Amino acid sequence: MKAWIVNAQKPIEEKPLEFVENYPVPEPREKEIRVRVTHCGICRTDLHIAEGDIPLSKKPVIPGHEIVGFVDKLGENAKRFKIGDRVGISWLNSTCGKCKYCQRGDENYCPDIKRTGYDVDGGFAEYVLVHEDYAFDLRNVSLPSEELAPIMCPGITGHYAFRISGIRKGERLGMLGFGPTAYYILRVAKSMNIEVYISTRSEEHKRTAMKYGADWVGNIAHEDFPNKVDAFIFFPTAGKLVERALANTLPSATLVLGAVTMSPIIIENYTANLWGRTIKTIYQVRRDYGREFIEIADRLKLGIEKEIVKFSEIPEAMLRLKKGEINGMVQVIEIGKI
Repeated sequence: MKAWIVNAQKPIEEKPLEFVENYPVPEPREKEIRVRVTHCGICRTDLHIAEGDIPLSKKPVIPGHEIVGFVDKLGENAKRFKIGDRVGISWLNSTCGKCKYCQRGDENYCPDIKRTGYDVDGGFAEYVLVHEDYAFDLRNVSLPSEELAPIMCPGITGHYAFRISGIRKGERLGMLGFGPTAYYILRVAKSMNIEVYISTRSEEHKRTAMKYGADWVGNIAHEDFPNKVDAFIFFPTAGKLVERALANTLPSATLVLGAVTMSPIIIENYTANLWGRTIKTIYQVRRDYGREFIEIADRLKLGIEKEIVKFSEIPEAMLRLKKGEINGMVQVIEIGKI
């Protein structure tokens, strides 16, 4: 099969992605399914994997974890799907199912977690494997596959942050950073009559946030929200702004940190800005939140402004992603047309 692999990490300008014409087609094992990929979103995590910001878990690896496609082959005892069924695959490829985390519903903390496009080969290829229990059932979902691909990462991740924030209908939500994950949160929040305040440095992102219903946009590095919020979701790696975010919350609020890495966080005024608040972090993703969000996205018909990428153009597309020059909020590869 045709595939793009990372064997040696280096800056994207130096082309760490290598095209392979005849990469071995994977064979599904016990309870696995093979999926013929039609669409795969490009995530900034794929860029981090290619460039070495995240060390390789396997070598070589095929990146890509925002996958939509059709079941192509069933492994032994795989009975959940039939050949030809449409499915989605996210970052969570499998867990052990037996540890204390899996048993209590916190599978994202499983020490034996396998992640798509990192621990196992991902969607920058014609075929990919996944345990049948970890594929999302898209048979009755009306959204087109190019819209569903980004839902597999920014959509699901955003819903995870939204859920653990504890925000309720009619309350106020603040967000720092406005990319595709914040976009999905904004759309869902507005459907629930939640007032949403967005902080971003980007003038383009400010315009996009207002276009999709934000009640206020600005930059909390220089100004406060018009009102203190009930929950705050924080995306950048800038730890120095965490206290600014907390200063704009009510004492009962939850602050959710969405970054994988963070510069040092210093809270200078505990009493005014931290006392009474709860801080949580997003850690991997979970299937239950994924299933919930797919249903919500289908009901709300959530599309997103996107750049369609040809399979042959993936390295160039990732360079545009690094430079912030993509045409839209996300990039989606059309793999089914190669």
